[in-house]
Amino acid sequence: MLFTKTAKQVEAIDVLNSRRHALLFGGSRSGKTFIILRNVFLRALKRKSKHLVVRFRYNHARVSLAHETIPMVLERCFPKVPIRENKADGYWTVPSADGGESEVWLGGTDDQDRIEKLLGSEYSTVYANECSQIPFDAIVLLWTRVAEDSGLELRHYYDCNPPGKKHWTYLMFFEGRLPDESTHDLDVGSVRVNPRDNVENLPRGYLSALKRLPKRQKMRFLKGLYLDDVEGALWTDRMINAAKVKRHADFRKTVVAVDPSVSNNPKSDECGIVLASLDENREGVVRGDFSLKASTKRWAQRVVSVYETYQANEIVAEVNNGGDLVKDVIHNINPSIKVHTVHAATGKIARAEPVSMLYEQNKVAHAKSMPELESELTETVLDSVKRSPNRLDALVWALTHLMVGKTRTRIHIG
Repeated sequence: MLFTKTAKQVEAIDVLNSRRHALLFGGSRSGKTFIILRNVFLRALKRKSKHLVVRFRYNHARVSLAHETIPMVLERCFPKVPIRENKADGYWTVPSADGGESEVWLGGTDDQDRIEKLLGSEYSTVYANECSQIPFDAIVLLWTRVAEDSGLELRHYYDCNPPGKKHWTYLMFFEGRLPDESTHDLDVGSVRVNPRDNVENLPRGYLSALKRLPKRQKMRFLKGLYLDDVEGALWTDRMINAAKVKRHADFRKTVVAVDPSVSNNPKSDECGIVLASLDENREGVVRGDFSLKASTKRWAQRVVSVYETYQANEIVAEVNNGGDLVKDVIHNINPSIKVHTVHAATGKIARAEPVSMLYEQNKVAHAKSMPELESELTETVLDSVKRSPNRLDALVWALTHLMVGKTRTRIHIG
């Protein structure tokens, strides 16, 4: 199927062609990446030139762009153009209208050797894909490389699912300032592009799935809105975004933390179940959120399953409400599991603040996206919460046990 522009894509292309710095922001799978890549290859076709497409991590660029989006762009927009991929070095050669040959390179800011090689060249376009994950100092470094004398207007392209309003993209494109609080006179323009603008290219049911996301996730990934931090919440979007792009070392200890529910009815709390590890650098890695609302037997089965699947060292279980029930129900399934029970001797804020500080110090990584857990972290104001934030509590118990120090506990080894 050949490419046909939508009205929103026409608006986006106008900004891409008219502004030195152009940002497409908005919801998930709204076609932002597709339309920018199309523009990059169109520019490469006009004159002999070099262009760079970069993500935070190079392996993500290979999987998402080289294996998926770029082949789709070439097939739908340039089916008869002999564009060739050099897989070994990570670039495409494009015949230009002036009789030359252009190059479109792929890069990642996390690979120091590769980025230094790429930054040895000058480009007519640099496109920062998923730029909410790329630190601003890396963006500034990329700015210095947009200096090729190819005859093309120099362009900086960006796209993202909008993070919080303290992110550099919001400051730069909407407030006219940079992270150091200085003002700028950069030629900037932006267009919000959302999934509804790309509905003809989405799988059936995708929009419905986005509508079921937690409130803040829905605002970001469906409506494409920048978010305010929740006043009083101990976690911010900036902290979560930093954790999601942070690298981690090999694991040295793994726990499954449980903040149990002791009833199973429509008004019951969820059972918080969070898998976390301590890595070789003695930093935390939150690896999965397996929380659910279920009967005691069912959540206990899930806890044991996660413990066994990920070869955890022990289970950390809060027992203020459940007493001996928690370890008894776990040992009924697997009596050999080590259960470390913890009691909440202090309030939720006092327990959570040291863990929040670990995020502030960039000592915690998130191994994958966990929308419900991350929403609970950034939306919960602990001194006014009405329902127990069980996912948050389980995360706090896990990282406290791994990183903060000993809590008031009693240990039972089955």
